[in-house]
Amino acid sequence: MSTPSWKSSVGPKLAAFVSAPSSAQPLGVLRIGVAALLLIQAWSLSESLPELLSNRGWVPWSVSEALASPSVPRVDAVVAALAPLGISQSAGIQALTFVYVVALLGLLLGLHTRLSAVVAWVIHTVLLNSISFFSYGVETFAHISLFYCAVMPVGAAFSLDVRAGRLSSAPSALATLSLRMLQVHLCLIYLATGLEKLLGPVWRDGTALWEVLMQPQYGQFDFAWLAVVPWVVKLSTWGTLAVEVGYAFCVWPRHTRGLWVALTVGMHLGIAVMMGLWLFSGMMTVLTFAAFGWPLVAEALVTRARAMVLLPFHSSPSR
Repeated sequence: MSTPSWKSSVGPKLAAFVSAPSSAQPLGVLRIGVAALLLIQAWSLSESLPELLSNRGWVPWSVSEALASPSVPRVDAVVAALAPLGISQSAGIQALTFVYVVALLGLLLGLHTRLSAVVAWVIHTVLLNSISFFSYGVETFAHISLFYCAVMPVGAAFSLDVRAGRLSSAPSALATLSLRMLQVHLCLIYLATGLEKLLGPVWRDGTALWEVLMQPQYGQFDFAWLAVVPWVVKLSTWGTLAVEVGYAFCVWPRHTRGLWVALTVGMHLGIAVMMGLWLFSGMMTVLTFAAFGWPLVAEALVTRARAMVLLPFHSSPSR
């Protein structure tokens, strides 16, 4: 009798890894987290809309157009389309952002989830192409996350669509495939970011964080005292490299997954506190927690629930 080849044993495991039906709860967590953060961002920028988006704002349309993609619509195109209806530039911008906020609320609640996600992603595309001069990492990851919400079954958990019977919360192969895509994408992002940092001499010699914290636009506190304890800077810099490069390798094994999720969340919390990049840190935390953290939490909750159910039987006196 012939021994099964490694191909015949790996094939079914790989197929189960990417397509065995599973819960869409991690995707629901992704949806809620992304929508909540973008609503917070919209609220924080609400008073700055004229300065950000209007032709008489901080960057006139003639200047921002040079930085924009010619194949993607901009706010000025939307305003021009609404002008024949008697809608002014200011009212047009307010209408566009209002629809964006309504779409994000629908995404947060899981109400007509797919439509809400598509509308939010399209308007975010228009806004991002209009204010590329002010955008940074959080906008890129928000754009990617909204696209994922538009194509993945993120409404199949923790949503009003499930409660209303429009969507099923049953485990599905699509939910598993979507989660794997998110997980692999995050691993590639952190690995590429970490390897790119390794090419920089300030990261290899351990002084990168010192240079960052000494910049006025990032330093939230006076970190001059770190000059007295340079080893703290070096350990923090090299620790950041270890977390990012090791992410792709250590977040998969069960015995290191929880630790790496905690280290990654802690790293982004440090970025938020020390550099003031709260939205960026929040977005990256949501992505990691949804992809790798929530499955651990859900498993722990199920285990605890089973233990609570079995406890009365084990504690009852024998007859």
